[in-house]
Parts: sequence; structure tokens; C-alpha cells
Amino acid sequence: MASSIPSFRGRTALLIAATGLVAVAVCYSAMARAPEFIPVSANPSISIETNDVGRGDIRFFTYRDPAGDQIRFLLARDSTGRIKGAIDACQRCSMYRKGYVSSRGDLVCRYCGNRYKLEAMESGLAYCVPVKLPFQMTGQTVTIKPADLERERGLF
Repeated sequence: MASSIPSFRGRTALLIAATGLVAVAVCYSAMARAPEFIPVSANPSISIETNDVGRGDIRFFTYRDPAGDQIRFLLARDSTGRIKGAIDACQRCSMYRKGYVSSRGDLVCRYCGNRYKLEAMESGLAYCVPVKLPFQMTGQTVTIKPADLERERGLF
């Protein structure tokens, strides 16, 4: 009986270690994979319906400005039902051109790994702070001025 105890403990420790490694691998693979971007255009502003954006959902968009540059941004609905907007970059980590990814309802920096609850993404963590995207909300429609996006083209 005494010899089965170390064997049981060894198997348990091995199972816990393997589970931890799988969790780390899943986290890093999510950070490595870029989100899918929905292309949008301006006429004269950008209008996006948010009816299908549920609580905890994050949608990624790309806008091609008149100079031909792709400017990425995101819209998310937090747990209170409010829509939030951000450029797909922060002032500090943008030099690495990684942006963010959605992971289990959080916004995650693909460079430094900081995680943001949608309710607090404007405050950021340490030096990594998402760049806020100004927009107007009318009903369930978000309206974005192209000039507000074009002002951030240096982040890409």
C-alpha cells in the first residue's frame, strides 16, 4: 500500500504539470494568432451596426484610408452592455505591430500579454494602454469619423 502512494502522487503531479503546460500553450497560441478583421469604408463616415455584438464580444475592423494605409480598430460590448472602442494598438507596444486579440471576453495585447477586462480597458496596465477610439452611438449604430482613425495611422 505504501508503494502505491508515491506512484499516485507522482501521477497526480505529472497530470497537474501536463494540464498547466496545455493551458500555457493555448494562451500563447491565442496570442500568436491574429484576429479576423472586418473591412469597413467611409461614406462620408463609418457606420457599424452593433446589434450582434453581445456582452463580452469584441469585433475587429480595418479601414483603408485615402493614402492606402490599413488602420485597425475594435469595438466591444462590456458586461454592463456599453460599447467601447479602441485602436488595435497602444502607444508603447505599437512599435511591434501586433495589436490585440480577444480571449475569453478579455482584450489581450499580442506583444506584452497584458489582459484587459472590457470595463477597464481604457485604464490599461503599466505602460500598455489601448488607444481610445472616439465614436458616436445612435441607437445600436456606431459612427466613426475617418479623421479620428487617420490621426492614429502612425501606430501601424
